[in-house]
Amino acid sequence: MVAKAKKAPSIKAEPFETSIAEASVSAELVPEKVVERLAGLDVRAQSALLRGAFKGPDPLLPDVSDPSPERPGIVRRMAWRAVKSVLGLGVVIIAGVGPVQRLLEFSSVEAVVNARLVTLRAPIEGGIADVDFVPGIGAAVTKGQVMVRISNGRADRARLDDLQRQIDQAESDRPGIAVRLARLKEIYEQISHQAHAFQAGRISELEERVMDLKAQASATDASEFEAASTLSRTRALAESGYQTTVAVERAERDAKIAAQTKQSLDHRLFASVVELEAARRGEYVGDSYNDRPSSLQHADELSIRIAETEAELNSRNQRIASLHDALDAETSRYAELSRAELSSPTNAQVWEVLVSPGEEVRKGQDLLRLLDCSGAVVTATVRESVFNRLRLGDKAQFRLSEQSGRYDGTIVRMSGSAAPSDNLAIQQTGLSSGGYRIAVSVPDIASTQCGVGRTGTVVFNPSRSSGTWLQSLRDAVSFLPGS
Repeated sequence: MVAKAKKAPSIKAEPFETSIAEASVSAELVPEKVVERLAGLDVRAQSALLRGAFKGPDPLLPDVSDPSPERPGIVRRMAWRAVKSVLGLGVVIIAGVGPVQRLLEFSSVEAVVNARLVTLRAPIEGGIADVDFVPGIGAAVTKGQVMVRISNGRADRARLDDLQRQIDQAESDRPGIAVRLARLKEIYEQISHQAHAFQAGRISELEERVMDLKAQASATDASEFEAASTLSRTRALAESGYQTTVAVERAERDAKIAAQTKQSLDHRLFASVVELEAARRGEYVGDSYNDRPSSLQHADELSIRIAETEAELNSRNQRIASLHDALDAETSRYAELSRAELSSPTNAQVWEVLVSPGEEVRKGQDLLRLLDCSGAVVTATVRESVFNRLRLGDKAQFRLSEQSGRYDGTIVRMSGSAAPSDNLAIQQTGLSSGGYRIAVSVPDIASTQCGVGRTGTVVFNPSRSSGTWLQSLRDAVSFLPGS
C-alpha cells in the first residue's frame, strides 16, 4: 500500500480530465483500463482528478463564451418571473381571502335544512282499509288528498237502533190520534149545527110570544078603557038615583081588573123581550131549562176533547221531529265512529309511515307524518361567544355545503343550550352536542326547494351596536376579490 501511494504522484491525470456529465453520458465508451486506473487511485487523487474535470468546459452545456447578445434573454427571464409572481399572488388572494373572511365572520358550527312535520292521528279505533292506502315514503301529496281510511265494524249502534224504534212507535200512534181528532171534529160540527138550530128556534118562539103579548096588551087597553067608561056612567047614574050601589061597585071591580090585567101583560111582555134578547146573544134565561142547553154543553165538552187531541197530536209531531233530529245526529256520530278518512291538510311529502293495511289502530295513535316544506327553516348550533352577540330578528345568510350561493334569512328562535320540544323533521338534539341552538327562517329555501337534511353554514350579520374591530375588518375583506 505504501509503495502504491508513493507511485501515485507520478501518474499523469491529464488524459482523464473530463467532466462528470461527459462521463455519465459516455460511460459506455470509457475503456476498461481507464476504469481500472481510476479504481487504483486513492481519495486525494480522485478528488484532484474531479477538480480538474470541473475546471474544464462542459460539452453538454452551451458555451457561455458565445458572443450572442445576453440582453434579450435577461428581459425574457425577468418578464416570466413577473408573470409567475402575479399568478402566485392571484392564487394566494383567491385561496386565502375566502378562508380569512370565513375566519373573521360569525358563523355556525353546524346547520341543517329543517321543516315542520304534520302528524295524522287516528280519530277512532278500527282497522286500516286495504284500498286507497297512503302513498310510499317521499311521495308528494296535495291538500285534501285522502291518505288513510279506517273502518270500525264494532262501533256501538244501540242508541241509533233505540231512536229508530221510538220514531217507528211515535209514527204508528200518530194516525190513530189523527183519526180520533177528525171524528171529534165531525161530532162537534153536528152538535154545533144542532145548537144553532135550537137557538134559532128559541129566538123565533120568543119573538112570537112577544108579539102575542103585545096583542093581548092592546086588547087589555080596550077592556081597560071600556071598564073606565062604564064606571064613569055608573057613578053618574047612581048619583041621579037610577043605579044602585051594587052596580057601582061592580063597575069599579071591572075597572080595577082591567087595569091589573094590563099591568100584568106589560110585565110578561117585558120578560119575554129580555128572554128574546138573551137568546139572540146565545144566553138562555128561563125556569124550564138551564142557561145553556144540553147540545151546547156537549159541544163544549167536545171542544175540550178536540183541543186535547190536537195538543197530543202536535206533541207527537214535535216528538217525531226531535227524534228525527236526534237520529240524524246519532247517524252522523255512528258514521264518525264506524268509518274515518284522513286527508292531507296541506301540500306536503310523506315523511314516515307508521301503519300498514289491515292493521288495528287505537284512537289517537300516530298513523303517518307529512313533511310541510312550505315552513322550511334552518336549525344551527353556534359557539357561546357567537350566541351572546346575536338577537332575535338579526339578519343571516345560509350557504349550502359545496355551493357558493347564499340565501338571506332572519333569526326567529334562540333556544340556547336547551332543546325545546317541537315537530321538526330533524330534532335539534341530533346536532352537535354542547352547542347553542338557533333557528333561522329562510324564505327562498321554503319557496323553491325543500332539501330537508342538507347541511351548510349560517353566516350572521349582527346589529351594528354590537360591532367591534372585527366587524370593520370583515367589511374591508368583503370588498376583496373572491368575497
